[in-house]
Amino acid sequence: MCTRLHSSASQQRLCVLTSTVEVHKDGVVDTADMDTVMSEGLGMRYAFLGPLETAHLNAEGMLEYADKYAKGIVKVSKTFGPVPTYDGPTLTKVNAELLQKVPLKDLQKRRQWRDTKLAELSKLKKQP
Repeated sequence: MCTRLHSSASQQRLCVLTSTVEVHKDGVVDTADMDTVMSEGLGMRYAFLGPLETAHLNAEGMLEYADKYAKGIVKVSKTFGPVPTYDGPTLTKVNAELLQKVPLKDLQKRRQWRDTKLAELSKLKKQP
């Protein structure tokens, strides 16, 4: 299990690095801008929850998120190479796991918790 978690963390890190290098190479952002995107944006959010729960909370659950955003995600992702399709058994499994952690009826409560934690982290980051 520890090896799988380490491997998964490494894979995610490499995905972020690969994407960062690509957008830098394409002149979309410079290094400082990309680091700001991560440290002041995604990184703060991911300090408390991962990308799947983030998506789950940013809609009325993972299925709605996929319904709203999958086409756009796939379109943009195609510019990066092979892409996930955001449907089928994988989406069903991810959705089921997210619903176990945060049922649809609890999304607003979990969002309030997330927003409180992000505000607390923001205050912490401003301390000398």
